[in-house]
This record gives sequence, C-alpha cells and structure tokens, in this order.
Amino acid sequence: MKPKIIIAALLATVAMLGSASAADLSRPMYTKAPPPPPLYNWSGFYVGVNVGGSWGRQDTTFTSTLPAAAVTNSNHLDGVIGGGQIGYNWQGMGSPWVFGLEADIQGSGQKADGAYALPAVFIVGAGTFPPTAINYEDKLEWFGTVRGRVGYAVGDQGRWLPYITGGLAYGDGKVSGTGSDAAPFLAIPVAFNQTNTYVGWTLGAGLEWAFADKWSAKLEYLYMDLGNGPTIALTPATAFSAGRMTDNIARVGVNYHF
Repeated sequence: MKPKIIIAALLATVAMLGSASAADLSRPMYTKAPPPPPLYNWSGFYVGVNVGGSWGRQDTTFTSTLPAAAVTNSNHLDGVIGGGQIGYNWQGMGSPWVFGLEADIQGSGQKADGAYALPAVFIVGAGTFPPTAINYEDKLEWFGTVRGRVGYAVGDQGRWLPYITGGLAYGDGKVSGTGSDAAPFLAIPVAFNQTNTYVGWTLGAGLEWAFADKWSAKLEYLYMDLGNGPTIALTPATAFSAGRMTDNIARVGVNYHF
C-alpha cells in the first residue's frame, strides 16, 4: 500500500476513536443513591428529671351546728414542682407507634393560706357566742403518678414523639390551722394539723424530642384529680373539711435512654 493511504487510514482510525471517547465523556455518570439513615427507635428503659409549675384547686369548708353556719373558701394551691421519672418504651420494627409505661415522683411547693371569721351571735335560750376566727394552711407536699403512654414517632428519622398519657395519681397533702371557736359565753382555742393521703387519676399529653442517640427532652401537661381531703372535728359542734383536690401541671424534662 502507498504510504499516503496508510497515513490516511491511521488518521481516520484516530479520529473515530477520539469521537467515541468524547461521546463516552459526554454521557452522565449515574451513581446509586446512599441509603436513608435508619429510623430512631424509642424502645428500651430510660430515667430522667423534670421541673415545672403546678396550679391546684381545693375547696375547704367550716361548719357549725350551734350556731348553724357553713362557710366555704376556694383555695389556689400554686407552686413549683420538681422530681424524677423512670419508664420503658416499646416500638415495633418499622412502626411509628410507641407504647410505654412511666412512673414519676414529685416534690411540691404548692400551698394556700386562708381564714374563717364569723361574727358574734346571740341565740335566745342558748346565749351569746363570741366571734369565730380560724387561720389555716392547705398544702400538697408531694405526689406521684404511674401512667401508660401511647405515642406516634414523626419528623426527621422519627425523633419527635407526640403522645397521650394517663393513669394513677397519688400524694400527700396537709391542712393545719389555729384559732378560736365559739361556744356559749366563751371562745374555745382550737388547733389542727393533719396529713392526708390522696389517691386519684391523671390524664395528659406531651411532646418528646430525641436530640441525641441516648438523650431526649420533653414538654408535658397533666391534669390530676386526687379526690377528697379529710374532715376534722374541731369541737363537738364544729368541723373543718377539705373537698376535692385537682391540679394542672406543666413541666419540662430530660431523659437518658439505655
């Protein structure tokens, strides 16, 4: 073959190879997308601490049969609360539903002061009854709950857990006071100091956020109904009684998950 023909053939081959390479470079490179990060799993035991505020209500009543009288005060038992909680969560593989059981114990600064004052009374055939004056304090010293929880994991990797909760509530309250109670022609000194154990129920809701692999923070509201308080006989003719105690609780907390 002639040299010119060979050179032309070589040049043509190089040109064809260059075109093929350029075509290959112009095609987009497809890569497999990385797998999504695994969902956060809420299952397991946890412990934590919390702090918040509590706004309680309880009516107290002073009654007398002679002279006949009944006076009721509505007490606002407001204060700071704080304590700890322990619990367990269960979440099925791949399911957003979270079921749990939690118990907590709280110290409470909730208390209210009140007074009863009745004027002097003259009753024909019974005599003159001096004024009645009693000052008292109504306190919720501590309380606890044992509750079930049902939540639904949402958000990034399921790290947000809105939930509802409810169950048993219990605690100790104390009523104490001093003063003078009326009897015919004289005032009888009175004093009382009684602790009562309350048992009732609670219902509420909350939102928990797993901000790290083993740590979460929560915001929670609970309504509690602790039932009725005690009735205390001051004299044979008079009594002090504490009615139903209810409470509204708002608190924040942090949990460590094992």
